[in-house]
Amino acid sequence: MHMWFWFDVNLGSFLFPGYNVTTLWGLVATCLGLAALAVLYEGMKVNHIYLQQITITSVPRTNSSSSENLSLLSKMTPKKFRSYTRCRSCFKWTLEVLHWSLHTTLGYILMLAVMTYNAYITIAIVIGGCLGYWIFGLTLVQLNMQRFRHKPEVECDKNCDDISTNQQRRASIVSVVAEQLVTEATIEFHSQNNA
Repeated sequence: MHMWFWFDVNLGSFLFPGYNVTTLWGLVATCLGLAALAVLYEGMKVNHIYLQQITITSVPRTNSSSSENLSLLSKMTPKKFRSYTRCRSCFKWTLEVLHWSLHTTLGYILMLAVMTYNAYITIAIVIGGCLGYWIFGLTLVQLNMQRFRHKPEVECDKNCDDISTNQQRRASIVSVVAEQLVTEATIEFHSQNNA
């Protein structure tokens, strides 16, 4: 096994027993196949975001008036999420998990191919990854920006409204105190300069 990059057509048994690459055309076909898998790997990233959006939009909002935890994040309890996942969106969640498994497996196969240290294989995978990013990269960036810009609507109950009001009061109190401190510091500075 090579521990450095090497250029040779004869790969021998490649990744799987019985898949022997010994000719130039065998190497070219293997490189084209691996480049296509690298393009597919990049495309699967976009599909994964779409699947996540489908799964997330199918989860209902909960109206919990629990006063145990005043955090907005506690409005969806793990118990309700688990029961919903089991009952109503099991197919969507299973599809997302299968997609993630295939994506991860494909990534490991590409990594193992690169770890043969054959320069031709590595170049083919890098070119395939670049081509895949050229095709799917803009869509991937746009989807990620939409996901981070989108602010989910939160239905406030009495606890939520109280939290929001208290945070606004604290912010205004802090700004008044900060303004007073700046004014006092300015007065002290001017009075020391005048003396």
